[in-house]
Amino acid sequence: MQIIRTSSVLYGAVFAILTVVTDVPAAYSQNASEHVTKPDQVVAAETAYSDLLAKYGVADPKTIQSLFALAQTLNAYRRYEEAEQRGRELLKTFEDAYGPEHPNTGYPLDILATALKGQGKSADALKYRELGYQRLANHFGPAHEMPLQRARLLAIDYAELGKVDEARSLLDANLARAEKIPPLHAQYLNTKAFLLKTTDGAEAAIPVMEELLVLERSHGLDQTSGFASNLYNLATLYLEAGDKQKALDASSEAGMIALQTYGPDHPAAHDIFKFQTELREAKQRGEF
Repeated sequence: MQIIRTSSVLYGAVFAILTVVTDVPAAYSQNASEHVTKPDQVVAAETAYSDLLAKYGVADPKTIQSLFALAQTLNAYRRYEEAEQRGRELLKTFEDAYGPEHPNTGYPLDILATALKGQGKSADALKYRELGYQRLANHFGPAHEMPLQRARLLAIDYAELGKVDEARSLLDANLARAEKIPPLHAQYLNTKAFLLKTTDGAEAAIPVMEELLVLERSHGLDQTSGFASNLYNLATLYLEAGDKQKALDASSEAGMIALQTYGPDHPAAHDIFKFQTELREAKQRGEF
């Protein structure tokens, strides 16, 4: 009974963390940023985990939740080697507490997949992503938000490894389920646009991204970090399609929202402002 109660608490806590912390931008053309100085958010997450570890020990749910948040924050700030280390600590903690096949292990497996992918270890990352998705889907059912989130990420991984048919099949199989959850539906449209860009080019992806932004505005999601990320993605598509003015307009709006939501020190904000600055300089040179 104790393990079941702890597991239940952890499911709820992890779900809450995922809905807040994993909002990491997925721009279609993006290089990882290197940060020598640790951002305040990373320092705060490390301090919180260290304090809880000292107070409650490694197996306490509050400590585990804090370690999870730390690993997610490290991934969000693209400190992938550190995120991998924390992800492996988290996986061991979960396996010791619940067993190696327990669905709770799907969460650290997902963290490890993101961290490895960020280091360019895509094949290894895919193995963890597939295993994590399988465990969550088997436990919650494929229509639950948790496996639906992982299915989308897995589709992206497939596409980036050239497995476009697998990516499209997985996305199509889950799109109708995702439509019932507006924020997740928006993420699925984003991924659909990504696949279209991969197979048919930017011009094919633009209408889907525009549909996505209309959907988010209609649900009052137009002042969120996710909306800023999607605007940035659309801007990169406009640029690739040759429309620099639309790219500048979209990235300008994205930059204002990113400043308020991500904050000026987040790598997502850096990417958007760098993109926007290059376009402004090109316009000043009379290139468009």
